[in-house]
Amino acid sequence: MRIIRVCGCCFICFLACLFKLKGQTDNYRTKIAEFSYRVLGDYRTISNSEAFGDASSKIEHESLLKLKLGIPIVMKDNKLFGVQLKYYQHHFNFDDDNFPGNYDLYNHLSGQAFSNVGIRALYQYDIDENQEFSLIGGAEIRSDEIVVNKNTAKVFISGQYKKRVNSTTRIGFGAVFSHGLLLTSFYPLFSYEKVLNPYWTLDMTLPKSVSLRREINPKTFFTAEVEFEGWRYNLTNAIAGAARNFTLRKADLEFRVKFEREIHDWLWFGVDLGYNKNVSYYLSRPGQRGPDALIDLRARDARYIKFTLFVVPPRRYSR
Repeated sequence: MRIIRVCGCCFICFLACLFKLKGQTDNYRTKIAEFSYRVLGDYRTISNSEAFGDASSKIEHESLLKLKLGIPIVMKDNKLFGVQLKYYQHHFNFDDDNFPGNYDLYNHLSGQAFSNVGIRALYQYDIDENQEFSLIGGAEIRSDEIVVNKNTAKVFISGQYKKRVNSTTRIGFGAVFSHGLLLTSFYPLFSYEKVLNPYWTLDMTLPKSVSLRREINPKTFFTAEVEFEGWRYNLTNAIAGAARNFTLRKADLEFRVKFEREIHDWLWFGVDLGYNKNVSYYLSRPGQRGPDALIDLRARDARYIKFTLFVVPPRRYSR
């Protein structure tokens, strides 16, 4: 049974008790709250469509602001329950000298802020000292307008079982089900965490990411990571004379190196340098996928930089 100690004057400590990653095999601590800003810069995008014509343009920078906050609800013996609030804002800034002013899709992208607003709930149960089960569910709005309807909303649920194999290894199995913007998906999850030696840790969450983390010291970490990332938004009145709602979807493979450094125990900052390779990019009617795309888009490879300020459990609660 985990003994929870709460400092009545410190809300950060209270959050740490809820979101502490039990069974950690190194000194790396889970993020409780996060503020980040990413800039993907200077890449060309090309569009092909029988219905709406062809075009190309250059994006000077694409920015993504993320805010996340974890909030505890219930803590009892070997059970945890809490929620996470999230808000993302996405902007596309085109190069004026290469902008096709008569192409509706690009006009819409350049003049809009795209938002992802949502809430997630976490339930975690310790079966024993070596086994745990977690369940995560959530709801989001992904659109250029913050309204709730079948074209903008997404719901999902994920379950995972994790087991400590030995003092340096944990494995996990689970699955994710989601329904969002009229599309349904289901896929399995496999996680593997292995402390290779006192300095290096391999962390895999398949099919999403693989990372190799180097502990320089307990206050400094360096990580090399490959991650499959994607987003989709509902577009409202994006093309004149056409349907009211469309779905814009993009999937990328991201290669990054990440430096994270403690500012003061529970407060950290991070800098990511990355390389983005586009895998899929298209505009479709709601509920349709790539083969039925109305506009096929291609984004050239691009570099990015990301700055993060985040909160972790205080060191005394993560041992």
